[in-house]
Amino acid sequence: MGKNKIGIWFDEGTDVLYVSLRKGASVDSEEIEEDVRIEYDAQGQIVGLEISEMTRRLAKPLAKRLAKIVK
Repeated sequence: MGKNKIGIWFDEGTDVLYVSLRKGASVDSEEIEEDVRIEYDAQGQIVGLEISEMTRRLAKPLAKRLAKIVK
């Protein structure tokens, strides 16, 4: 991954989506809402975003949208 490229990975086994925003190791993180963490490098720059329970987060809004279409 180049310096300014965004990488996205989904781990089906753990139901976690990870978005890498820049190169660098994560040394700290904070939970900004339930199941959503921002990861920081040693300089305090955001290097990534981790979203747990991704399938659950997508399923409800998708089901609502489909229900409207089917009506």
